[in-house]
Amino acid sequence: MNGKYIIGEKDMTIKRKVYVDMDGVIADFFLALEKKYDVKHWKHLDIENCISELKGTDFFATVPKFTTSDTLIKYIDTLTNGQWNILSSPLQDDNNNSTFWKKYWLTKHNYKPKDAIFTSEKEKYARNRAYTVGNILIDDKPSNIQKWIDKGGIGILYQANQDSLDYLYNKLNKYYGE
Repeated sequence: MNGKYIIGEKDMTIKRKVYVDMDGVIADFFLALEKKYDVKHWKHLDIENCISELKGTDFFATVPKFTTSDTLIKYIDTLTNGQWNILSSPLQDDNNNSTFWKKYWLTKHNYKPKDAIFTSEKEKYARNRAYTVGNILIDDKPSNIQKWIDKGGIGILYQANQDSLDYLYNKLNKYYGE
């Protein structure tokens, strides 16, 4: 639940922070892989080898956004009054390069989060430290969601290529307003 604190006569309601993953949520990482390697489906690729080949490249600048991405970000921006964050994982052993191109991608698509954090340890942001309020993560990877929940946050599994925006909106409205 959100924390509500009264200091003097001022209501100091602490809202949950909303964190949005990029790849699979607003950036179509797997479509970009399919195009790069000219395959019909990314599952036909040796993913570990392909990801290793992406290190040191501008691949993340070339990833298309989903057709729903602008609508989703506008909704989250309105819901949070501009107080939303990106929380995305860089490629292993390619942190600085991946982070640079993911930030470039956000600018290119005119997405303006309050903060953009790039780490493979997303669960560190599951709770607001001062108020122990569980934050919300929207992510396409079940293991990220589970780690987030285990640390006291609210995880919403959302895969833009298969889940509807209405599904996500219902979850956000349920948890953000608590």
